[in-house]
Amino acid sequence: MFEALRSTFEMFRTQKVRFSLTVSGIVVGVGSLVVMASFLQVGKMVLQQSSTEASGDDIITVRNDWDARMNNPDARILDAADKRNIDESSLLSAETKTTATYGMQDRKATFKGVDYTPFTIGIGDETLPVYNLKVGKGRTFSDSDQAEGRRVVIVGAEALDGKVEPGDQVRVEGRPFLVIGVLERKAEMGPGGPWSWNKRILFPARTYAVNFDPTGRPSNIVVKVGLPPEMTGLMKDYVLATRTVVDTILMQNRTVKSYEIEAVSDDSSTEALILQVIEGLLYLTTVFSMIVGGINIMNIMLVTVTERTREIGLRRAVGATQGAILRQFLAETLAITMVGAGIGLGGALAILAVGSLAMTKWVAQWPFHVEPWSVFLGLLFSCGIGLTFGLYPAWRASRLDPVDALRFE
Repeated sequence: MFEALRSTFEMFRTQKVRFSLTVSGIVVGVGSLVVMASFLQVGKMVLQQSSTEASGDDIITVRNDWDARMNNPDARILDAADKRNIDESSLLSAETKTTATYGMQDRKATFKGVDYTPFTIGIGDETLPVYNLKVGKGRTFSDSDQAEGRRVVIVGAEALDGKVEPGDQVRVEGRPFLVIGVLERKAEMGPGGPWSWNKRILFPARTYAVNFDPTGRPSNIVVKVGLPPEMTGLMKDYVLATRTVVDTILMQNRTVKSYEIEAVSDDSSTEALILQVIEGLLYLTTVFSMIVGGINIMNIMLVTVTERTREIGLRRAVGATQGAILRQFLAETLAITMVGAGIGLGGALAILAVGSLAMTKWVAQWPFHVEPWSVFLGLLFSCGIGLTFGLYPAWRASRLDPVDALRFE
């Protein structure tokens, strides 16, 4: 094998263009396999995280079923006791958070003489972290803001044309409210719209009740599912299990189901199948690239056998067996493919490092990651390509007649 590697590096030293063309298919195949496997894996993770933050795939929302309420006198609407029962239940993990939202209605507002109709909502203590909302300017609601029902608001990044600053005054339904904070812009899945968090005006729950809805009943009870440390598996499966627990808690004090529960869909088989098909097609392109590379190597090795016919004749004349000639050319072919695989792997690592920095800067946090199986499979497949496509040239070299080979010009 050492002699085969020496022959390979000699080809690289004396015939760089020929060597580059010989290993190009293997380099591209191995490199693309490693890069693709890494980007697909990290991409799915980043997309899932972005989707969760934007659309709330880890959130369970409980709202009133008004059809059930109108059609059955025993139906109960949601109240503070329902939230408290969920919040205090020992059936839910300690990492799970519960909050409530109130009102959720378009209201007339005036800011600097301009009329608007923003979507208004009262929020509880945990609402901002539950929805991954952050205050970019100013501050969030304090405990005293909530307890005393102060006339303060937080506005979305695009609310009221995005011109609001902490310290400004906004009138809602004719009542003045002090802006104490402006939310950071929240990523959205889809077109957004007037219901987007970026366009809302947020009130402390008690403030909203005092000024707009004295019943104080929540419009929605919101549960943000948190995985316990010992839990393994998919977040979706745990969310679905938690939804069943929430349903059980709410029905303890009811005879009629008068609410609806929204959570991540449990029917994602079609999406998973589409993703698997796309991944399969992408990986198939790398296989074709390596096969084409193998054909290219076979052609080059056939030319090499022709060029080295006299050398083969001399070796046979001094006692080399057909098996020895076969092993020699197989080893050389294998050496060429493994060198090409090594170059492809090195190039892939460089691309992943640069890609990680670029994606982190311009798209989202993108960690440098290499799928170990892709490296192993790339090297293994390269070895198989070398042995498979090098077999015929090696067999042909071993079958040369020594006398004819010595006479070859």
